[in-house]
Amino acid sequence: MNREEIIRIAKEAGGDDWGIFKDFMPEIERFAALVAAAEREDCAKVCDDWQNSFEIDTRGWWASFLCAEAIRARGSNV
Repeated sequence: MNREEIIRIAKEAGGDDWGIFKDFMPEIERFAALVAAAEREDCAKVCDDWQNSFEIDTRGWWASFLCAEAIRARGSNV
């Protein structure tokens, strides 16, 4: 999530253009990054749980493993 996306989402949530955002943008960006990281980890855990449900089907296990890894890797691009 980049700065422009954060501003757009904050505006959709009822924020003003640059009144409060201007003074608190670093904190807002950090908050958005923490929320996004938590959501990514929750999504990856769904894949982990799915992966743990496969006992014999190695293709399903591998697909769920790769899914979790891909989701977690998105955080390294921020």
